Order: sequence, then structure tokens, then C-alpha cells
Amino acid sequence: MVLSGVSASAPTAHQLVVWGSNVSGLTLHGQPWRLLTYQFVHAGLSHLLLNMFSLWLLGLLVEDRVGPWRLLLVYLASGVGGGLASLWWHADGINSVGASGAIFGLYGLLLVLLIGKKLVLDKSDRRAMLGLVLYLVLSNLISGVTGNIDNAAHLGGLFTGLLVAGPLALIGLKKPA
Repeated sequence: MVLSGVSASAPTAHQLVVWGSNVSGLTLHGQPWRLLTYQFVHAGLSHLLLNMFSLWLLGLLVEDRVGPWRLLLVYLASGVGGGLASLWWHADGINSVGASGAIFGLYGLLLVLLIGKKLVLDKSDRRAMLGLVLYLVLSNLISGVTGNIDNAAHLGGLFTGLLVAGPLALIGLKKPA
């Protein structure tokens, strides 16, 4: 985006639309592919870096356990779930970008792995990890109450990862060693 002249710190709404943001009027009227592309478009370099750091940390925790393809499936499905939740919640219109819905889906997957005891952790570490994940999810949602943060996408991604994509990713998964 930046190489095409888009600002690295504050792209305009129009520029985000051109690059594939999730815009109600377009996504719902002939451009459903935006439910995928919006996950890769960000509202500036800081937004991108924060999401990529979160993705990296979550990837370290779950990729070895579920593998790269299942991780990608949960990521993309959760992003779509987040995008759909955003469109539903913001019935008057939205122009949404970012990987946060997909990342929240990975939080959901991590919760599925922790609750289902699919990660090798002792009881104390499992409780600590559950507490940490719940803290991160809640603190992100609370901080999203102010500003231009799409909590509907966060919740949609979380519930997609927790209730749909996460459990499906466990099918055929071998027990931890």
C-alpha cells in the first residue's frame, strides 16, 4: 500500500476501500471477497505491527500443536466470522480493516486447546495460561470501547474460533505427548 502512495500512518477511508476493506455497501452487494481482504489491510503501520506481533505470539503457542494449515484455516475463518459480525452489528454501515477478528479467533483456538487439555501443561500452568488469555481478550475488548476499534469483529472472530473453527481444527489431532 505504502509503495503505491498510501500514507504509512493514516491512510484515508477511500484508500482503505480501494485496497479491500470490509465496507457494508460493497461487501453485501457483490464483493464478498472483502471478508478475506479486509484482514490484510491495516489503518497504518502501527496497526499492522501490533496485529503482526499478536499473530506471532499466538502462532508460537498454537502452530506446533495444530500445524500451519489448520492455523491458517482457523485464522481465515475467524476473520470472515469477525467480518460478518461487524456487518451485522454495524447495520448502518462500516469500513473495517485489520487482522484483529482473525487474531481473536486464534485466542478462541487457544482456549479450545487449553480447555480440552490439548496442550502439554501442568494444572498450574494451564490455569495461568487460561487467566492470561482471558485477561488479554477482556483488556482488548475494554480498550476497544473507545476509538475506532471494531469490537464486533473481535467478538465475531473470538466466537468463530472458540465455537466453530477451533473445534473443527481438532478433528484428527493426535493427543499431546
